[in-house]
Amino acid sequence: MSKLVSVIIPTYGGGQFLHRTVDSVLAQTYKNIEIIVVDDNGIGTEKQLMTAETMQKYNNCDNVKYVCHDINKNGSAARNTGVKNSKGVYIALLDDDDEFVENNIEVLVNELESLPGEYALTYCSGTIFLGEEKNRDSLATESGSLLYEVLMHKVTIGSSTLLIKKSVWDSLGGFDESFRRHQDWEFTARVAAKYKVKAVDNIGCITHLEFRNSPKSAEKAYEYREHYLEKMRPLIEMLTPKQQKNVYVTNRMDIGVEFLKEKNIKRFNDIWKKTKPGFKGFAIVFKRGIRFLMGKAIKRSKSD
Repeated sequence: MSKLVSVIIPTYGGGQFLHRTVDSVLAQTYKNIEIIVVDDNGIGTEKQLMTAETMQKYNNCDNVKYVCHDINKNGSAARNTGVKNSKGVYIALLDDDDEFVENNIEVLVNELESLPGEYALTYCSGTIFLGEEKNRDSLATESGSLLYEVLMHKVTIGSSTLLIKKSVWDSLGGFDESFRRHQDWEFTARVAAKYKVKAVDNIGCITHLEFRNSPKSAEKAYEYREHYLEKMRPLIEMLTPKQQKNVYVTNRMDIGVEFLKEKNIKRFNDIWKKTKPGFKGFAIVFKRGIRFLMGKAIKRSKSD
């Protein structure tokens, strides 16, 4: 008999696309699935009532469960609440504006069950949409012990792309609820520090970029990233000195470029002095700058 998979869907803001998300899970070729939708709006709020109305569609679905937080907490807390209410052997996560391709769970489960015990999770490739247009494919290609690659963001295991053993989730204590951003980076780094992971070359997830949780300023982005780096310090210290330097340079110069976009040279210089990135810092700034300028040029050409 196939093992139960619990799909956790945190939702906030009214769930405009929630029906699309839930329907994509119900349409999976792998049928032994329970769906737990966790409403993080807070009971009685306008957005919670909107979400509850959407969820009425599933009142007769025995494998769909709707759980509400009394008050708004955050996405990390909502995912933890979902897992606490789950019964599955495996856990999958899905954001409320994303969707699964119909064979996703079947492929991820089959792959994970074929692997030795040191593997904690499988993760799929995905297609990313910006509005109604396909932006790009994000391919899952790297497997094994990937702590350095995850901390460098050379490998990104998005929450909507992974399937993880419930026993591993429990051993790690789930998501860190102090995170309002980068929570999937933080969690998958802790996974990668103790276990191996396996990439599955299957487009299993469709991600719709809505930018609802994007920081509103470079200063806020810096705050989020420094929180991430501080929490990651014990894991970063597991790396070689050169690798540690690379992790700090890559993460801080990412934010340094955001200050340059705002023409805040002083804050960029502050980060540069703090990090002392050397040639690698110049390379990152140049690469990000070219990408930014190309993006602006493409937008202008489309508007003309």
